[in-house]
Amino acid sequence: MMGYGHGMMGGGFSIIFWILIIGVVYFFFTEYNKKNNQSSPEPKNDKESAEEIARQRYAKGEISKEELNEILNTLNH
Repeated sequence: MMGYGHGMMGGGFSIIFWILIIGVVYFFFTEYNKKNNQSSPEPKNDKESAEEIARQRYAKGEISKEELNEILNTLNH
């Protein structure tokens, strides 16, 4: 005789279990997206953005002082 007992995953516990799992996945997904979507404030215009990028590259040692000055002169004229 087959019974329709509730067992470990039967009845209301199964619904609560899946709601809990979906809730946890949703929470971690939204937190992950919040952390990845945080960015610095947008620059006022493209010129300021290009200047900032050039200055950052100079600070990292990727370009020389002469190259930085050349970039800044090109952007300002």
